[in-house]
Amino acid sequence: MEKDHVRRAYSFACLDCGHGWENTYDIDLTVEDDAQILAVYHLDGRLVPSPLQSPRCPACEGRKIRIMRPGRVASARRHET
Repeated sequence: MEKDHVRRAYSFACLDCGHGWENTYDIDLTVEDDAQILAVYHLDGRLVPSPLQSPRCPACEGRKIRIMRPGRVASARRHET
């Protein structure tokens, strides 16, 4: 069994209400003996579900979410002002 810890950031945009946000996740990865990968996500020290499988908008609870590389929401906000 192999273990690793990584940190990944993602930008999100809700296609229902237009809300955008960014989060950085601490991810504990375990590669089982049968090569199956188990990923456990933490956000601000709290265990959370994978943001890639069924994300929800924190503003409207919408499920139509676009996931982008980090910095996209911050970049869009700079262009608005």
